[in-house]
Amino acid sequence: MRTELQSLEGQKSRFVAIFERYGTYRARGIAGRSILLRNLKTVKGRLLADHIWINYTAGFDAIGEFVRGDVVQFTASVRSYSKGYFGQRIEDRFAHKPGLDYRLTFPRNVVKLAGQPGQKTMHSVGER
Repeated sequence: MRTELQSLEGQKSRFVAIFERYGTYRARGIAGRSILLRNLKTVKGRLLADHIWINYTAGFDAIGEFVRGDVVQFTASVRSYSKGYFGQRIEDRFAHKPGLDYRLTFPRNVVKLAGQPGQKTMHSVGER
């Protein structure tokens, strides 16, 4: 569980993370694209999670392709969700126990940073 995100639940915050790779998911018959980020931190540098998957949204698409190691800054909301296996197979219920975890939703104001956080060198989309 991402306990460091728990204190930010329901809030919109600014985050910095390192792009790892693209992924895909299928939920309720709909396929989508996602992004794996590692070392998720606040803009002040507090480590929140070693990794997190988020949806690939228009804000990321407008920046262009990311490569492993790109530093990304964005705004997102923190929400809780139930995870685990909820089906009929008992052995799978023990292997994937239900629990509560935290995710980032509605990523906006995406900025690709180079090298160190704070050095804007690429594109900035949606900032006000």
